[in-house]
Amino acid sequence: RGDYVYVSEPYQGYPAQKAGLMAGDKILEINGKSAKGKTTEEVSKVLKGQPNTDVKLLIERPYISKPFEVSFKRQKISVKSVSYYSYLSDNIGYIKLRSFTRDCSKDVKNALIDLKEKGDPIGLILDLRNNPGGLLNESVDIVNLFVEKGQEVVSTRGKIESWDKTYKASKAPLDLEIPLIVLINQRSA
Repeated sequence: RGDYVYVSEPYQGYPAQKAGLMAGDKILEINGKSAKGKTTEEVSKVLKGQPNTDVKLLIERPYISKPFEVSFKRQKISVKSVSYYSYLSDNIGYIKLRSFTRDCSKDVKNALIDLKEKGDPIGLILDLRNNPGGLLNESVDIVNLFVEKGQEVVSTRGKIESWDKTYKASKAPLDLEIPLIVLINQRSA
C-alpha cells in the first residue's frame, strides 16, 4: 500500500507470528535497511532468506505511537492449505482455505470431521477470500464433500472441442445436509 509493504496474514505458529507480527503491520525497515519503495516480492525474498538466520524488522502499527523492532529466526516453512478452522458462535463451523494445493481436499475433509467430532455444526462457512486458486481436481474434490457421487461439478471448454472436459463428483459425500456459506472476494479464483 503506497510506498510500503504491510503484513496481511502472519502464519499461525510460525516465527513471524510468534514474534508478535500482526495483520496491518507496516514494514519500515528490514535488518536496518529501508523497505520504502520495495515491492511485495522484494520484501518477501529478504524475509524468507536462509533458514536459521536472524531477521530484524522495524514495524509501524496503527494505534501505537512509535515504531518498534521485531526480531525472529527464519525457518523453513511449509504452509498448510487449511490455515485455520474452528467453531464460531452458535455452532457454526468455519474453515479458511488458503489455496487449492495438493491434498487440500483431504485437509478440508479432516477439518470438517474434526469439527463434527468436537460438536454438532448447524452450518459451515468455507472462507475462500484471497484464495488464488490452484489445482482444479482438488476444488472438485472439495465440492464432492457436499454433493452426491456422479453429480457434475464443473466443465471446461477449450479452443478445440477435444479439450472440453466435464468433472463429476467421484466419491461418496461427507455431508449432504449441512448449510454451507462460501466467502469470496475480488482476489478469489
